[in-house]
Amino acid sequence: LMLPPFYYKGVGETGLVDYFAELIDRVADARLRLYLYHIPPVAQVGIPIGLVAALAARYPETLAGIKDSSGDWQHTVRLIDEFPQLAIFPGSEAFLLDGLRHGGAGCITATGNVNPAGIRAVCSHWQTDEADALQARAGAVRQAVQAYPVIPAVKAILALRHGHARRWSRWIRPRRRNWWLPSRRPAWRCRADAVQAARALPTAARFRAESTARSEALTVSRLNAAPLTRWPSTLSCT
Repeated sequence: LMLPPFYYKGVGETGLVDYFAELIDRVADARLRLYLYHIPPVAQVGIPIGLVAALAARYPETLAGIKDSSGDWQHTVRLIDEFPQLAIFPGSEAFLLDGLRHGGAGCITATGNVNPAGIRAVCSHWQTDEADALQARAGAVRQAVQAYPVIPAVKAILALRHGHARRWSRWIRPRRRNWWLPSRRPAWRCRADAVQAARALPTAARFRAESTARSEALTVSRLNAAPLTRWPSTLSCT
């Protein structure tokens, strides 16, 4: 899974084709399978349709797919329609069911770290009558998490889930210091949001999920109350 070169902005399509072509040629290994990573909101350099077409024609056995984290559903649809030979993955489970129904391969999502069972349920049952309900449940968990900067929130959830709540600095300090983990939401609201998301999970997982959700909300409330002498002033989304 590979980003385009993003240090210089406004790179032409020919330059991008040359970049990926040289990488593939230098690796020179028939086992290589390349997935392009389209995330213009972060990289500021995208994966143009023309680039995909050029690489697919030149390296049909190597170019395997694309992760589309543009957040633009119509762009994802175009990729699926124009490149049926490639595995197209939306970058969020919010588009998972629609993507599967349109011919997509699934999704590659950060919140798969905290709700793998719910996301897998959509993938496994997308052709059944319960698909829409499963998608709604997975979407509810996603919405609860993305009410905060997603990566710091996922790290905080995993810290409590795996018993590392006391070692915050190893879990919730992403490398680049760009984003605050918001402190405006009161603890009771954090708890309510987390529990509501947990109740959207399948019944078999509900009791454990609600218990975990309460702990996760407590995690956020502790983060919100922590003095800046103990915590980094900002948290990143990388």
